[in-house]
Amino acid sequence: MLKLYRIKILNLLCYQALQLINLFLNRKKIEYQHNKLLIIRLDSIGDYMLFRNFIGEIKKSKKYRDYTVTLCGNILWKDIAESFDKEVVNDFIWIDRRKFYGNIFYKYKIMRSIREKGFEIVIDPTFSREILYGDSIVKVSGAKEKIGSTGSPDSHSKWKRNLLTDKYYTKLISSSKANLFEFNRNKEFFERVLNEKIEIEKPFIDSSKIFSDKIPVSEYYIVIFPGAKHLKRRWSVDSFAEVSGFILNEYNLGIVIAGSEEDYQLAEQIIFKTRANKCLNMTGKTKLNELAKLISNATLLISNDTGAVHIAAAVNSSFICISNGNHFGRFHPYPKEIFDKAYYIYPPEIMNNQDNIELLKNKYRFSSELDINEIKPGTVKETIKKILG
Repeated sequence: MLKLYRIKILNLLCYQALQLINLFLNRKKIEYQHNKLLIIRLDSIGDYMLFRNFIGEIKKSKKYRDYTVTLCGNILWKDIAESFDKEVVNDFIWIDRRKFYGNIFYKYKIMRSIREKGFEIVIDPTFSREILYGDSIVKVSGAKEKIGSTGSPDSHSKWKRNLLTDKYYTKLISSSKANLFEFNRNKEFFERVLNEKIEIEKPFIDSSKIFSDKIPVSEYYIVIFPGAKHLKRRWSVDSFAEVSGFILNEYNLGIVIAGSEEDYQLAEQIIFKTRANKCLNMTGKTKLNELAKLISNATLLISNDTGAVHIAAAVNSSFICISNGNHFGRFHPYPKEIFDKAYYIYPPEIMNNQDNIELLKNKYRFSSELDINEIKPGTVKETIKKILG
């Protein structure tokens, strides 16, 4: 409870700091740059993977084809954006979310820089709009036209947006009330912004453009991705180790464990428990663009519900996703018409109700407290057999 109050107080202080910065910067008149567009996207890797293909649609649209496009993004996915999207983005502004939240000098520097660029139009397509991030940058930009989404119907945040930040926008694009898959949600948003039909049907990236001597291309392997931001979305080390041992015993395949630097100890524990020398720990050793290449060359990815599965879908690689069902319908499972090589394994309560998808989409739309470790390694092994034979 004390932690919750602490977070609320910190959020209030951050909000007040943003208001003061905006008030200070507002004193100077903006010199607008004609045909200059800012797109804001500050959420996670998976969110970006399900959004990024629409930047090209903006760039070639009748409405904005003569505009220079600047992308204000989360520095977490800088590598993948600058590797694959520099042909459709003229300039990038990178934001470290932790610094932006906690460092008032960093916050001021970023916000002043954005305001001084004189953007004519700003678009924040984020469905789960964030008052302390995207909304505040929209406000300080001072753009003539500010376009956003009416946002998620999650009652926890909707009333705050309605009260505080809806007024920052000159135009809010209405969103379907249905629980849409995120790629389809983005498509709906941009079709309404551009007033054009968008033809792309699934996320994609061309990993053939990436060359790296870090990628073990000389052998067949499966990628294991054991990390996750939140503990409730992280399957146990013992379970990953058991599945890894099964793969090594049953198939002539190597194991590559991938992830961030924070996942290094998880990977070492899996390797220790597996007791095999065909496991390679590459956590913290690949940039995101190299991770895309690593996954594209793999026979299979086995991962918690992270951005790795969305990278796999974009490079057309089969994956098994182990999930507790959080945000069911929005980020998973992939609709078959978008990607048909995705295999999801959930706790029994969800697996036993697969014939009632609408029930699951409503029940776990915003969150799930189901225990991911109710998923047994045997279920994952059977799925591997189904895929690999």
